[in-house]
Amino acid sequence: MKRLAIILTVLATLVAACGPGGTTDAGPVTTRGIPGTQNPTSSSTTVPDDPANPTSTTSTTVFTDERFVEIYLIKDASYAVAVTRAVPATPEVAGNAIRALIAGPNRAELDEGLSSAVPEDTLLLGIVIEDGLATIDLGREFESGGGSFAMLGRLAQVVYTLTQFQTVNAVQFRLDGEPITVFSGEGILLEKPVTRGDYASVLPLVPITAGSTPRWLQADLPSLAGVPATRQGRVVLVEDNDNLNVRTGPGVDNPVFGMLAPGTVVRTTGNATPVGSARWVEVSTPDGFGWVNRRYLASVVDAATFAADGRVGERLDEMTAIMAGLGDLSRVVSWRGLYVSHHDAPVRFGDLAGLLTDPTTYKWPSNAFDVNDPDFANEAPSRTFAQEIAASLVSAYDDPDVVLTFNEPIEAGNGRLAAYAIPFELAGFNYVGVYDPGDNPDYGGLDWTIWYVSFDYEDGQPVVVGLTLDQWSP
Repeated sequence: MKRLAIILTVLATLVAACGPGGTTDAGPVTTRGIPGTQNPTSSSTTVPDDPANPTSTTSTTVFTDERFVEIYLIKDASYAVAVTRAVPATPEVAGNAIRALIAGPNRAELDEGLSSAVPEDTLLLGIVIEDGLATIDLGREFESGGGSFAMLGRLAQVVYTLTQFQTVNAVQFRLDGEPITVFSGEGILLEKPVTRGDYASVLPLVPITAGSTPRWLQADLPSLAGVPATRQGRVVLVEDNDNLNVRTGPGVDNPVFGMLAPGTVVRTTGNATPVGSARWVEVSTPDGFGWVNRRYLASVVDAATFAADGRVGERLDEMTAIMAGLGDLSRVVSWRGLYVSHHDAPVRFGDLAGLLTDPTTYKWPSNAFDVNDPDFANEAPSRTFAQEIAASLVSAYDDPDVVLTFNEPIEAGNGRLAAYAIPFELAGFNYVGVYDPGDNPDYGGLDWTIWYVSFDYEDGQPVVVGLTLDQWSP
């Protein structure tokens, strides 16, 4: 294991999180879209205006940077959840977000019960944003089909997706270039611009707990006395206002009969089965046995055992070596993928084998920039995952003054308070803090960097599941 100054400050118990909320098989943790394969820098190309006259040309800029945006999908036909997509960081970022929305949920999201009411053949004809109003023009395909919930749901999805941007307060719809006052055969009135508030009761952004479905806290669950840690699981990767659904059978097609609050620990029976791309496990509840999505259960390993496990340090050594050599991260990362919190909510990266060599560049969220500011795409630097994430973590870990902590948050000048060091979705995992105190005298000790590396155990072995960055903010 690497010989470094280590603060062995061990918490008495593994960090647990619990809060009020609604219902989900998969809390609205963000997920990354399929990595791009473009050149990592913008380029200019020259194309003939008239193929018959090659000397008549127009210069066109091709944007290859990407930035993270939210699109809104529908969970259990009852409420909206935001998931993250990486889209081209062009000036038309709102249009790119809508194109991602039209593309709909990916396979993993479908397996977790997410859907979209927006028809996949919808054409985006244009968006104009002026004085806080986004006027969106869509093809007539957008009003195809029937059912009032489907129609209101798709309107809500578009409105929620567009109003994430600082420049948009309300949305006005057009179809095939024509203003509309009545939408679809359901007779939905659109006589004036609409806002998020117009759809709050139809497709709420906050899950609503059904009165007949029990929500279980730790005190409600069967006792864990005498139950080995290998037969326990902690609810993780679920937002603080959400819950983990317990179903009568494996898969989202089975009815929900209970909900587990974030941070609760349940007894697992050992029964497991794959459904699509998801893995489901059987758990014990106050109302009998049920099934949950395995992605949202972490192994239960007490803090002292974690801190004393020499394999954790070996795994850190291995991961940083892989990062330095641009190798395959799937050797050290959880099957779930890698959740990265870069001054924002965690974003999941699933294509681990090629992640370090992926040339796609991103506009990474930063404390120095407001991601909703129209100038964000121009001002924020463009970097690949290897440049922004791997290089920073390797530099901190290899610094001769690095300090490692186990399950102990670190407070540094102008950084986050200890209570907010770890994103709520990752709070149920053990973690190692990697603190580079900085050594540039020009910054007076403020050029520090902290990475929190979250671990789970799979088949008895420690694996990395999350990376969280904290840095000096000017």
